Amino acid sequence: MHFLDIKVVNKVLDTYFKNYSHADLAKSSVLLAVITSIFLILLKLIAWMITNSISMQASLNDSCLDALSSFVAYHALRYSTVKFDHDHNYGHEKAEGVFSILQCLLVMYSGYVICHEAYEFFLNPEPISNTTVGITIMIISCLAVYQLLYFQHYVARKTESLVVRGDSLHYISDFFMNICVMISIFLSKFFIYVDVVCGITVGGYVFYNAFLILRSALRDLMDEAMPQEVRRKIIKEIMHVDGVKDINMLRTRTAGMKKYIEARILVDKRISAAKADAIATEAEAVVANIFDTSDVIIKPETVNRKAE
Repeated sequence: MHFLDIKVVNKVLDTYFKNYSHADLAKSSVLLAVITSIFLILLKLIAWMITNSISMQASLNDSCLDALSSFVAYHALRYSTVKFDHDHNYGHEKAEGVFSILQCLLVMYSGYVICHEAYEFFLNPEPISNTTVGITIMIISCLAVYQLLYFQHYVARKTESLVVRGDSLHYISDFFMNICVMISIFLSKFFIYVDVVCGITVGGYVFYNAFLILRSALRDLMDEAMPQEVRRKIIKEIMHVDGVKDINMLRTRTAGMKKYIEARILVDKRISAAKADAIATEAEAVVANIFDTSDVIIKPETVNRKAE
């Protein structure tokens, strides 16, 4: 989405948030989402009471779910960034994936509510009033959601946080819903059932977003390997390290914002154990530089050993 990737704005954000860790950046994004969603709830509540639009009511319900989701997301991020302890030796990053499943359920429910309200309106259509006020309020809502979406897109690109990406999907649907509401309010003078069409369209889009969240969460929880192009880049960087003859094994996975890489490299059997360890340490540093947050373990083996 090019409208969410403006170079000048990105440079300003890079400068302002340069000292923020990935965890702090993700928390800031979700906190902004909570504040924005509360503002949208108040705004849409007023608009719904004035216009009596079914699309506006559906949008209000969606914003209420967004607020709940963002509130829980903030605490999920806080928990997922807690370091490893006696009961969780590998940390708590998978809490992001677990929460993303909850996000999926919330988004699906939101889609159901929107489609149900559209069906009710189809059975009992009511005229929309005060269309000018309704459209004005929705324009303000679109601007509020856009500034949030832009920041979420920026943070998701920087951190690759599942929670932020999932939260962003909520507001992408909200953004398009606001546009559909404006269209339905404007065209309702000519065709009263346009409200129903817009409601069902947005409901379907929300269900599609739920599928995207679920797919990403399951990949994370099932320890799916990183994409092939990323794996090739890791191999390329390791092979550039002086002393590495080949790679015997490479395992990768993602947990929340953190990347986990394990590898065994082949080195010349004539070098000392200390030199072999030094080569492995250098390879670990090279791979760690590819990612902002990672855990890299590389072990050396001599070339005369059989590859597994």
